[in-house]
Amino acid sequence: EADPQVDYFLGANREPNGKHSVTVGAQTYIGLMVERYFPDGDVGPNEKYPAFWSYTPADPSMMKDWEMAVARRERPVKNFEKQYQSLFGALLHLVKYRPEIATMLGLCGTCLTFATEEMYGHLVRCLVYLGRTRLRGVTFSNRGEGADKLRVFADSNWSETRSTTGYVIMLANGVVSSASKRQHCITMSSTEAELVALCDCAIELLYVVDLLDFLGHEIDGAIEVCTDNKGAYDLCHRYTSAQNSRHVDRKMFKLRELRGSGFATVKHIPTDVNPADLFTKVLGRQVFEKHAKYVMNWAADVRPADKQLAKSSTQSAVEVAET
Repeated sequence: EADPQVDYFLGANREPNGKHSVTVGAQTYIGLMVERYFPDGDVGPNEKYPAFWSYTPADPSMMKDWEMAVARRERPVKNFEKQYQSLFGALLHLVKYRPEIATMLGLCGTCLTFATEEMYGHLVRCLVYLGRTRLRGVTFSNRGEGADKLRVFADSNWSETRSTTGYVIMLANGVVSSASKRQHCITMSSTEAELVALCDCAIELLYVVDLLDFLGHEIDGAIEVCTDNKGAYDLCHRYTSAQNSRHVDRKMFKLRELRGSGFATVKHIPTDVNPADLFTKVLGRQVFEKHAKYVMNWAADVRPADKQLAKSSTQSAVEVAET
């Protein structure tokens, strides 16, 4: 039987890689957005858009521009505000297919009503990055050890005000659910922030398991949930209270409840091997590529950065959309 053809379904490009894996991306949509925001369709390396934009959607220096925008909170002119929100909305649609851009978009989203030129520049960089790497997507494969099991990682970025929750739930070696969002409460410690992230992750995990059960996929045994915070790990395994944890609200112990019922287990892992870090911080190239490659199961380093390939990709994407 012949392999299924590449198709375009509900805004996603599905491309089979043999009989055992498939890549789900947004090549068509990215091509249309490049045509919309770059009239010549050229996102290749040049003086305005340097070559290193091919590797990450943002870099840690973005935090300085974000902090400055938050500190000033100056309302921009109406036309620029509309321009900023338009590009942000266009990129936000891509998070479901390209989750590695979620963290930087979350920061840009907090500046919708006080946008700055610097933050708009980061949105442009993100689109350039996507344009050059449009052939990428999330690859799902039934091969490999543990491909049929859920793998779950949670993390948080504790800040002075509201922290950031990040988690990723994987199946078939690719991400099926992820989040990068500001927490709805002010936490008093990094451990508390991690517990909030684990709680949000646990609630999402319950939904994913129910959905898989509806689809006929059975989960054998307890699901392993990984965290890199030793304090949160300890509090998921004991019911005693200590001086530094008495303030933690009971509702944050959802994962401890699931562990006690045998639904899940909690594992402590080093920070540098926690892929959920991708959803809590703007990372440098080396760490970003390490976690993105794991979460999205990039089998090959596809980087169509040269001008000719970028233009041909845009043209083919428009043709697919027209059909």
